[in-house]
Amino acid sequence: MDREVLLAEVLRHLAEGTAEVGHEMALVAAGEGDPAAHGLAALAGFWLGDFAEATAQAAAGLAAAQDDRARAWCLAAAVLAAAGDLDAPPPDRALLSRLLADADEPGSRWWSAVRYVAAEAALVSARIREAAALDAAGPPPGAAWEGHPFAPLMWVCQARIAAFSGRIEEAREVLGVISAAVVPGSRVAPVAGAVAVLVQGNAGDADIGRATAEILQHVPRRPRDFIDRGVLLLLSFGAIAGYDVASAADLVFRAGADEKLSRCTLIDRALAFETLLHAALLAEDPDAVAVWLGTLAELAEHPITRPSVQRARGRAALDAGDAGTAVELLTSSVESCLAEDRGVEAAEGQILLARARIQQHDLGTASRTLRALVAGSDRTGHAAVRRAAGAVLAASGRRLPPVAGAGWDVLSEREAEVARAVLAGLEVDQIAARLFLSPSTVRAHVSRVLCAFGVATRVGLLAAVGGAGGAGAAGAAGAPAGARLSPRQAEVAEHVAAGRTNQQIAEALGISVKGVEKHVGDVLLRWEAGSRFEIARIWWAGSAG
Repeated sequence: MDREVLLAEVLRHLAEGTAEVGHEMALVAAGEGDPAAHGLAALAGFWLGDFAEATAQAAAGLAAAQDDRARAWCLAAAVLAAAGDLDAPPPDRALLSRLLADADEPGSRWWSAVRYVAAEAALVSARIREAAALDAAGPPPGAAWEGHPFAPLMWVCQARIAAFSGRIEEAREVLGVISAAVVPGSRVAPVAGAVAVLVQGNAGDADIGRATAEILQHVPRRPRDFIDRGVLLLLSFGAIAGYDVASAADLVFRAGADEKLSRCTLIDRALAFETLLHAALLAEDPDAVAVWLGTLAELAEHPITRPSVQRARGRAALDAGDAGTAVELLTSSVESCLAEDRGVEAAEGQILLARARIQQHDLGTASRTLRALVAGSDRTGHAAVRRAAGAVLAASGRRLPPVAGAGWDVLSEREAEVARAVLAGLEVDQIAARLFLSPSTVRAHVSRVLCAFGVATRVGLLAAVGGAGGAGAAGAAGAPAGARLSPRQAEVAEHVAAGRTNQQIAEALGISVKGVEKHVGDVLLRWEAGSRFEIARIWWAGSAG
């Protein structure tokens, strides 16, 4: 069988749930003398969770390969197999990179598939920075394989790379491409749903339970291959993002073929056992905690799993009140995760590290770390970090800055009360007296209110709140009786109410700054207002009227 036809057939069997057939086809072709077929057999072996078989087939292909296409495919398969095989020798990833860089037809189906396997291998080895670089090194593999049942899985790989790095907004953009590529009711449709749950969970959407339940109806009780296990684990990781540890633990057990989760990749085993440890800690079950720590010990020295094991051990030390050990373990874990762009794991480690710092009575460092973490995660759409970090700080009596521009929803009751007082025209001292607060506390609340609406001034706050109610009206229903403005004065008042400076108003109306100053002064006199803020308040009251 032609090599590229064989590739398409094996990928079709992997996508459609008949990996055993694809494995047998590849073995037959390998017996007929094509070394690349050993690499295809290795891919199918990995798909079935037989990592030792995958390693052996990739090695056989490499030993016999005479051309770069076969050599690259077998190397990519070897790297993929090593992600699940504790005993696999380190593959030559540098050679694989050179072969991909020198590919004769980088946009062809063959080389796109090689690059997908290489990126998938880096991803499931928790080398997310490397996975992103490989994925971006050429045209999207999913585009090259458009129309083939395996193509959606290539797009799913791209979404997972973005999601696990913490770039949630970027991952959400890929979801649309995945949805367009997936045939409803196909074998890969649950994978598309599961990666959407992962992304939505990390985006802060707590309502993912219904989607999870629907997806689980299409997954067999005993998972058959990489697709089934992947669906269950992605759903588990989505549940973890929402801190539904019990559901995440149940899904982990479904994904594993045995108590060692031996058909899962090394990183998935480490993350799964950490989830089980977390569940045991929450249940205050010391015997179960000891069991899962013992299981994690078997993965402690492998470079793929070491940071995850360190974080799990740090979690246990934190629970036991040993903050010093927790800080040491979590600091090392976070540094390793950041180096590989394991953004979601790094964020979890930093949140745990902040808890350990608080145990050490170093609230200042914990607060600064979490604020910086949340500022970064807000930019990438990783909203689950804000929720988790906010909970840690709230337990210590501190709060995170609100999301700029999020409005009323992110304000506490007291902050909303202060906001309403500001909008009513009260000064800081008046608000302090009315609410029995110190002026410094009121100013702190005002700063959070302004941040929540994404404005720098009280006039800007009026514009942000009043503007939501509709366009302005150039009269002044809230002005003193008989204090109607001229058309030009009304224009100036509207610009003031929108928070614009005199310079901006002059440019907008084509008049001098001095002319604007005169019109503002006239409006102050006619409306008996004491400040630009009062002009804005009266104007918005007129708009509402």
